[in-house]
Amino acid sequence: MIILQARMDIRGFVRIQEPLAIQLKLKTTPYADILINKITQEIAIVPTKKLKETSFRFLPSNSGFLIYLKGAMNTLGIPVVSGDVSLIQNGDKLIFKGKKKTKKTGVWEVFACRNSVGIPMISIDNRGTLILDKRCIQAIDTLANNTLTAVFDSKKKTFTLTFSKKGFINVRTIASHANVSFMGTLSSYGLPIPAKRIRTSCVIQGKTLSFNASELLSKKK
Repeated sequence: MIILQARMDIRGFVRIQEPLAIQLKLKTTPYADILINKITQEIAIVPTKKLKETSFRFLPSNSGFLIYLKGAMNTLGIPVVSGDVSLIQNGDKLIFKGKKKTKKTGVWEVFACRNSVGIPMISIDNRGTLILDKRCIQAIDTLANNTLTAVFDSKKKTFTLTFSKKGFINVRTIASHANVSFMGTLSSYGLPIPAKRIRTSCVIQGKTLSFNASELLSKKK
C-alpha cells in the first residue's frame, strides 16, 4: 500500500494535483467507480476508461482533476473538512478513510452517481414518482413537450413514453430534472411501486423514451 496526498474542498471534491494525476493516468481513465464500505467507513475510487450507469467523472481543474465524494461521505457519516487528505493506493483502488477504527473487514458496495456523466437516466422512487435526469429533459425538451403517453410491453418488459403537448400524463420540469406521477400507470399495468428508488438507463429517439422495467417485475409479489 502507498500513501498519496490530495486536497479536499468544502464542497466535498477531492483535488488530485497534476503530478499524481499523471502518475494515475487520469487523462486516459476519465471515469471512476466509487465503492463504499459501511463497516470500515472507507471510500474507494477506481479510475476506469469504461462509462457505466453508475460512473463518476474526473473533472479537469487547472492542471489537476476533481472527484466528488460528498455523497459517499454523507452516506458513511464522514464530515467534509477542507484541507489535506491521504489516499491509500491498494491495487487499482484509491482509498479514503474516515476516522472509524474496526477489525472487521466489511464488503465493498457500488455507490452510484446520482447525475449520470454521459448516459440518460430515469429513476422511480418509493412514492411512484418517475424522475428524468438533465440529459433526458434536454433531449426531449420537456418544457415544451410537457405531457406523455405511457405504454408497457409485458413481453419485452419495456416502458415506452411518448412526449408531446397533448399527452395523458403531466410532466413537471424543475431545474435539472423532471417529475412524473407514475403510480397510477404502474398500477394500471399491475406493477408494484418499488420499496426503494430504482435507477436505470434509457433510450431516447426523437420524443420517445424507453426503459427496461425488469427490476420492477423482480419486486412484484
